[in-house]
Amino acid sequence: MGEGTKALDEFTVGSNVLLLGPAVDGEVDDGCRRLLHGGPDVDRRSMLVVTFTLSPRQWVDRWDDHVGERPRELIVVTTSDTFGGPNADTDVDGNVQVEYLSSPGDLTGLGMIISKYLERWHAEDRRMALCFDSLTALLQYEELHNVYRFLHLMTTRLAGADAHAHFHLDPATQDDKTVSTLSSTFDALARYDDGDWDVRSR
Repeated sequence: MGEGTKALDEFTVGSNVLLLGPAVDGEVDDGCRRLLHGGPDVDRRSMLVVTFTLSPRQWVDRWDDHVGERPRELIVVTTSDTFGGPNADTDVDGNVQVEYLSSPGDLTGLGMIISKYLERWHAEDRRMALCFDSLTALLQYEELHNVYRFLHLMTTRLAGADAHAHFHLDPATQDDKTVSTLSSTFDALARYDDGDWDVRSR
């Protein structure tokens, strides 16, 4: 992983980070993997990834190519309308389980899936990490106030479970009010712009 992403190492267990950057950018992807990896003992970590842009196989292949070692347990949450069906690109081997939503806007179903694993992993005293990719896609399906309420609930639960969580948002696709409103639900922001990371705790 790149040297530039070392700025992200300051985030501690229990942090909820809003990762602001272009939706398609290698450095942002690198930062995402650094936040999920969390050090040399990745095999002791349980991860939950919500992806609306990549199929489970694509996401896992990128992880394997750039990191190599997989976590103890990896849950990939995606949408059946995009990646489901008999020809789904979800044939992932190893310790990967795929969970389906009907659409990115299914906030109730998404909240239930996240909570299910948080509760189990917390009870088992696991190290937990979550990646949500992306809020940009979610805002195409849901109103801002609904997304804000969902994030407020989820970040509270994630912090309570000592999970290390980050959520992607492409600020270029949203107005300043939307970015500011969503930012208020997080305790840290990491913005990638013009080749540099700007990392701030709230």
